[in-house]
Amino acid sequence: MEMTQKWRRWAGAGLLLGALGWVGFSHPGQDLRYSPEEWESITVTRYVRSIAPGPRYVGVGTTGGFLVYDRLTGRWRNPLTRADGLPENSVDRVALATGGGFAVYTRRWVGLVEPSTRRLLPDPFLQTQPTGERRELPANLYAGPGYQYMADGRIAGPSGVIVPVMDAAEDDEAGLWVATWGLGVGRADLYSLRLEMEPYGLWHSDVRALALGPDILVAGGLGDAWSAGGITEWRFSEDRWSYMLAYDTPGLLSDRVTGLALDERKLWVAAEGGVSRCEAGGRWRTWTVKDGLPDGRTTAIAVGSGAAWVGTLSGAVAVAGDTVSALPLSAGRVVRDIAAGAGAVWWATETGAHVYRGSWPDGTFFHLEHPEGRLDGQVDAVGTSGSEVWWVSSGGVVAYDSQQGVWLDVPGVGPFYPGEATDIAIDRANVWITTTGGVWRLIREVGQWHHYDEMDGLIDRRVWTVSVEGNVVWFGTAEGITRFDWSLRRRRP
Repeated sequence: MEMTQKWRRWAGAGLLLGALGWVGFSHPGQDLRYSPEEWESITVTRYVRSIAPGPRYVGVGTTGGFLVYDRLTGRWRNPLTRADGLPENSVDRVALATGGGFAVYTRRWVGLVEPSTRRLLPDPFLQTQPTGERRELPANLYAGPGYQYMADGRIAGPSGVIVPVMDAAEDDEAGLWVATWGLGVGRADLYSLRLEMEPYGLWHSDVRALALGPDILVAGGLGDAWSAGGITEWRFSEDRWSYMLAYDTPGLLSDRVTGLALDERKLWVAAEGGVSRCEAGGRWRTWTVKDGLPDGRTTAIAVGSGAAWVGTLSGAVAVAGDTVSALPLSAGRVVRDIAAGAGAVWWATETGAHVYRGSWPDGTFFHLEHPEGRLDGQVDAVGTSGSEVWWVSSGGVVAYDSQQGVWLDVPGVGPFYPGEATDIAIDRANVWITTTGGVWRLIREVGQWHHYDEMDGLIDRRVWTVSVEGNVVWFGTAEGITRFDWSLRRRRP
């Protein structure tokens, strides 16, 4: 009996500690090593389970995080995700909380979100305002361009997708907010019966390619067995999101995208099947093996020195005007990356580094030798900044000053196994190397490398590509895009 009572006391204490531990563990952000304003992530938020319109903000529960729409500014705010401290991205339900803010429910967490400050506070006993049954949709809604409202209440959108409505709730201005499973959020005016969709976020989370231009971000990827990759465009100034999918974009060869490049007002797309170019007005031009590509399985693309340069699994070409010209790479050679800059076009292949000097077609293409043979094996990534060229290979990180014609000293990092490094980018103060296990950053002023993963703000450690613009770095990962403003870094390098 005494032992049983002791066991019960210990068990009770254990349950209490366990409960306290659960609350502590569930406190989002308590162990994060970064400030949320430094790191922001963009995910797939078009799969929506629940929606709750408030006086100013609309709270949205998606499979890619908790999303907020600001009715005053008419803009979305980046979703709160695992990178911001949520235990998981998938949100089951949202509701207006008593006293303000939103109650957010996931499979493992219940808490309060204050939308203006983006603070997350755990509260397993949270009180919410009653939301009642889901508001039924009118039978005669009219959808905006690109969408069709169907008689059975479903909505058709890009690529022939037809999706159900998961939730609907009315705001205080005769607006009906609609949550769909695959097309995001829409708002219907109950007076005019017009439904306007409010797209936000990526079409697919797998981001293998990024292109940055004035006021635009373009992202693409391979997709998976359940959904095609496609192309996502984000116009910053208008906060406008749009999608290009092969199903309804004549000229886009495939939704499996391996490379993107912007050239003035042209978008170049390397995809499964070949290369496409989109010009102003939505006109497309395509090149496939019938036009001279050595292989329809493209791997990389870059624009500069008078041509678009395309890498494949079986060699490389230059596309100038409407002409495709083969480059003197051995048949069957895999191109892993291309960078145009530092006065030339630079190549990373499975058997070394190459360079094209001059403007097409009057330049020279040749193999580049490192004095210590560090570029003789598989080279996975290449990037440029000013006159500098940087490579990542099985021989480590190698840098070259093309103006001075000298090899640069690089602090040791790695080693990187073949295929582990996925991309490299250089800005005025840093070198960024993406890998399947996170990001390596060289702070050039102090000559130190630092490693980043999910605890530092990345949405996922499987990082495929990187682009830099001033102090801002964009990472394409297996779970979306993470944006990092390194000039705001305060807690650690």
